[in-house]
Amino acid sequence: MGLIKVAMFSGVSILGIYSYRSVNRVNMVVQKIKVQNYTLLGKHKPQDGTKEYKDAYSIDLPRRFKLVQGTGSAQEISASDLARAFFTCKLFNRFEKPILTKLVGYKHSALQDVVLLNYKAFRFKEGDQILVWTVKENHLNEVLLYWEYGGLKGTTWFCVPLDNTIQFGSSFPRPSPDSETPSVQDFITSKPKQLFIDASSNLPDSNNIPLKSKIRNFALKVLYRLSVPVHEMYSKFLLESTLERLLEMKNQDAQDDRAYKNGS
Repeated sequence: MGLIKVAMFSGVSILGIYSYRSVNRVNMVVQKIKVQNYTLLGKHKPQDGTKEYKDAYSIDLPRRFKLVQGTGSAQEISASDLARAFFTCKLFNRFEKPILTKLVGYKHSALQDVVLLNYKAFRFKEGDQILVWTVKENHLNEVLLYWEYGGLKGTTWFCVPLDNTIQFGSSFPRPSPDSETPSVQDFITSKPKQLFIDASSNLPDSNNIPLKSKIRNFALKVLYRLSVPVHEMYSKFLLESTLERLLEMKNQDAQDDRAYKNGS
């Protein structure tokens, strides 16, 4: 949820969480990648025609996971495993989840969400809900979730490709580059009534766009430009934290499997 992350990241930075050393580390292990058109994220288009900003990130898995890929082993990683790790990782639960809880006041109980996420049979099927997210598509090695808040809409994407990496991406609205913003003339015009002509007017003259709409467009463009670099860095830390949680989950699965075999 990119635009919300400006305030979130600022608070985290004040606490010194994102030190210069940690930023260098995460930039080395997490790579920004191109959003491919054939992926669920790449193919997603809002029904209302809104233009979106999209990005994606990748991090390597330990080599042992490549050896079990496609074998049906309990150590094999699925897109549902990746999504579960994301929603239960330390960074998400320490910062984003509490903020979302206060801002959105979602109706699902936190306890119910925790139970669902820890239930291994929960596979993120289409229509399933977690916090403010709804599963839009779950196809092969990808899961695409949809969120909406305060008129803003976006997606969160998880993918486990065949190159022994995990991938995480997202999308959110971006302002149209053609949207009108205030000019000096808007504030010194001798005909102020023209500034408040209905925005739906078919006249091409930009003076027919209400001043409040131009100010809103300007604010959205500024917020967008501020949020993108914040969002990109936060996404990298999120993916790193997700990998840590994923490894914890798979190590626990391995221990449970050994205990079951020894008990048999």
